[in-house]
Order: sequence, then C-alpha cells, then structure tokens
Amino acid sequence: MATDMKIVTFNLGKEKFGLDIMKIDAVTEYEEVTVIPHVADYLEGVINFRKEEVLPLVNMRRKFKFPDFQEKSKCKVIVIKVGQRKIGIMVDDVKEVKTISTDLIEEKPDVGGMNNVNFISGIARLEDEMLIILDVDKLLNSEEKMSLDQVMEEA
Repeated sequence: MATDMKIVTFNLGKEKFGLDIMKIDAVTEYEEVTVIPHVADYLEGVINFRKEEVLPLVNMRRKFKFPDFQEKSKCKVIVIKVGQRKIGIMVDDVKEVKTISTDLIEEKPDVGGMNNVNFISGIARLEDEMLIILDVDKLLNSEEKMSLDQVMEEA
C-alpha cells in the first residue's frame, strides 16, 4: 500500500536530490568553518551550529566527486540526524518540501559497478524530473562514521 513521504529537495550542480524530512534537524546558511588538518577531503571542517553544538560539515560535492563549490558563502547547510549524531551537509541550494507517494519511488537501478551507492534509497520519477532520494543513515559508511567520531573527539 502506498504512503506519502515528505522529501526535502536540494541541488548539487544540475542534479536534484531528496532527503526524508524526518531525518532533518535544520536548514541554515553556510557559516564560518573551522578547518581540521589531515582529514578526508570531503570533510570541510566543523561548524558552531546555533552557537551551542560543534558539528562536522561534509562537503557533498566532494563526497560525490562533483566539481567543488564556486562560492561556498552561497551554499546551504542541511543538518541531518545520522544515528545518535548530527552532521551538516553542504549543498548548492535547498529547493522545497515535496510530498511524494511511495508508488512513485523506484529502487535504485542495478548498474554494474554501482555497489558504492548504497546511500541511494530510490529514485522518484516526477512529472518534470527525476529525484535521487538519499538514505541519510548510509550517506557515510562505517569507516567514515568512525573517522568523523575521531575528528569530533579532537575538535
């Protein structure tokens, strides 16, 4: 039986992605980042979220091997909940919240060599676009999560 999901949509370049709204804590403007040396290249650094929480900030363009941001000051940050932790992810722009029937969401395509895209939960075929829906809990693999935990202990 089909149910509806609320999906927050965002852009990375020309590509459109979505996240389950229930996994999102906040959407905010890009702010000053404290760079941490000797970390994975997709980790932009840490931010002081709402002046009360230090959060790791993942550069999604680097994570997905897209060209880096031209003007980081124009980026948006989506604060997501991954297990017991919160992390910020940098995106080009947050567009809207869409209500999408699960009937419109197909499983990720089975394309050879795509075993490293476990973070895609499905693809929604909408009237005028296709939307790649990401699985927040799988955006980072276990090794990357451990690396983030180490960074946060040192921050």
